[in-house]
Amino acid sequence: MAVAIDAILPALLIALTGYVAGKKLALDKRTVSKLCFYVLTPALTFNSLSTSEVDLSATWRLSLICVVLPLLLTLLFSQVFRLAGFERTTSRGLLLATIFSNSGNYGLPISLFAFGQEGMDFATVYFVIQGIVLATYGVYVAASTRMDAKSALMAVVKMPTVYAALLGLIVKLNGIQVPQVIARPVSLLAGGGIGVFLFLLGLQLVGTKGDSSLWKPVSLTVILRLLAAPCAAAVAGRLIGLSGLPWKILILQSAMPPAVNSTILAHEFDAKPDLVSFATLVGTLASTASLAAWIMVLSSL
Repeated sequence: MAVAIDAILPALLIALTGYVAGKKLALDKRTVSKLCFYVLTPALTFNSLSTSEVDLSATWRLSLICVVLPLLLTLLFSQVFRLAGFERTTSRGLLLATIFSNSGNYGLPISLFAFGQEGMDFATVYFVIQGIVLATYGVYVAASTRMDAKSALMAVVKMPTVYAALLGLIVKLNGIQVPQVIARPVSLLAGGGIGVFLFLLGLQLVGTKGDSSLWKPVSLTVILRLLAAPCAAAVAGRLIGLSGLPWKILILQSAMPPAVNSTILAHEFDAKPDLVSFATLVGTLASTASLAAWIMVLSSL
């Protein structure tokens, strides 16, 4: 229980600070978001991968499941939404909120607080791969038949985190010594990223609203995202041979609330943006209890 509290409470306090600051100071979400996307996230990704001591065979297995899992969840959850009687546009929006998790500005800090630096190193791998899948397959889900393959490809090409990940792996695999004049500022930026990610999470939830008609689909979305998705990830991870800490991080990252970037895609392609935004808010609040439970279970294994 203490481990769960130590992991969740600090993250919540920083996110709450971001929410209150956003309400009181009218902060510009886009500026903070760009800072995270173009500076802090690449720095954290490069620093984690280049200095990591994680098992590379486990890293490849984790990367594989990160690609396969959204496809698996799409097959499972599409049937659930069909049985629930949701029309196509609603189902498309709900898929965005259920198959992708907030593995970045929420998942990375929680993984660090719960399982230390090695846990965050594996969580970074999950975050990077999911970001690529979100920029491609996520666009397909949001745009459906209006999918523009070129736009999806360009979205991946423009992702600075992808290049940071590639550089980090090259440095790690080849045993390259990064000069201190580069390593130190990158390390400082990476360290600052964790707090800013959580601050941005709270900031992004400012202004999110919902009405009573959304509670049925949102409740189902939260159950699938916070409970069903990590269970599916646990089974899939075992099937490809994951165990130990990488398997625990896979489950923990899969148990995170809906990804904030899913909301951005929903607005971009008019895939029920109000519904997706409200599901993200409710899922984030509900995850306080569910993540604490998952951390206790995983810590005891």
